[in-house]
Amino acid sequence: MISIKKKLSRYISISISILLVSILLITDIAVDSWIDVEFDRAMTNKANLLTTLISEDSDEIHGIEFDFADEFMPEFSGNNDPEYFQLWLDNKVFERSKTLALFDINDLPRTTVKLNQSVIIDITLPDGRSGRMYFTKFKPQIDTDDREGLVDLLQVVQNQKTMELAYAVSNEGLNQILWFVDIIFILTSLAAVFAVRLIVFKVVDRGLKPIEQLNNELQKINLNSEISAINTANLPDELIVIANGINHFIRENKNLYSREKRITSDIAHELKTPIAELLNLSEVAIKFPHEKQLSDNFKVDVLNITERLRNIVNSILLLQKSTNSIKLAKQKIELKQLINNVIKIENKAKRTINFTLDKSCESIQANEFALTTILCNLVNNALFYSPDNTPITISVLPHSENKQVIFSLTNVSEHHFSEQDFALFFDPLWQKDASRTSTDRYGLGLAIVKSYCENISATLQVAMSAEKEITFTIII
Repeated sequence: MISIKKKLSRYISISISILLVSILLITDIAVDSWIDVEFDRAMTNKANLLTTLISEDSDEIHGIEFDFADEFMPEFSGNNDPEYFQLWLDNKVFERSKTLALFDINDLPRTTVKLNQSVIIDITLPDGRSGRMYFTKFKPQIDTDDREGLVDLLQVVQNQKTMELAYAVSNEGLNQILWFVDIIFILTSLAAVFAVRLIVFKVVDRGLKPIEQLNNELQKINLNSEISAINTANLPDELIVIANGINHFIRENKNLYSREKRITSDIAHELKTPIAELLNLSEVAIKFPHEKQLSDNFKVDVLNITERLRNIVNSILLLQKSTNSIKLAKQKIELKQLINNVIKIENKAKRTINFTLDKSCESIQANEFALTTILCNLVNNALFYSPDNTPITISVLPHSENKQVIFSLTNVSEHHFSEQDFALFFDPLWQKDASRTSTDRYGLGLAIVKSYCENISATLQVAMSAEKEITFTIII
């Protein structure tokens, strides 16, 4: 079984977690890059500071003065977290830091760069630690006093000797910081994932409370309960639509249940009478086996009762067939021929039936069986419930607004029907006579008409005039 709560919580928490972890990862990369850039910038500044201490001086042996003082830069002389530098002049070592003298390997690696350019590379320091080295090629600055005596400064600059500087420092502290940042990122990511999952679960749980409330309301409702609708007072707007749909479904089912209960009761009542008559006849026949008149009457009565039972069962089966979900095929129907056949079949007594057919409605696309069944039941109903000396009128006219056809059947009714009667008119086994004393009619004909009209998407209407004329209208 799939839980919406778990599925929704999982999807939302995964999505938010991915987003948060992505943001944290980008932040971690940005912080790492910023720290790395700042470390390189510090190295560059330190190396540039060293180059500013170098200048050309004619008073010096090599013509180069390195104004370096250990007391101001103890990191280059001590063994406590030492830093290293080395200078080359004419491809020879010009100067190196005292920290290099502490080790057997006391040279920093040289690399190739263009004049006034620099490069930063990862190396292993003489003390075995991992580190970074800043390497640059440059020309030393000219001493101020010497600069004043020069006539052609440009030429002097062009003839200057180039020097190389290597400055190295351990990056283990940097790596520790980066590892610390990474650990913080990992722990923060894990904490964020768990926090998001917990918060999302709580939020989703609270958000789905109305569904739980709706479910509780539904559990209180059954076909026999007095509660017929879900209370929508405290439901959110999104669930009110669903609740209204469920309420409509509940009402329809309760109505259907009540209808089926009544139909079942009515069917039982309809079948009870002929079965009781058969039992009575059988008992009399058994009690008086030698009475010829009783025997003759018994056969006729049994035949009539059996015919009534068959008609009831056939009508019920026809009604059931009309309510199935099978789509009825349509074909071209010649209405004049079809209606004349219906009149011929049903009008055994040769009653007056006036039939008019508009020329524009000579044919129609519909299901022949369904339309025949509808018209047969309507004509049969009109013949039975109208006085013998009254006419029956059938007309087929085109619809004024669309391409549909209007069937109308009018007859004089022996009964007057109210609006309450019309509301029950097409219910199975309904009769005007509440005592159900009729042994020839079962209240199934109009129910069959309505069911087949719904099956072929036809509109069925009924109306009664002040002169007790009842008109059935079918628009198809």
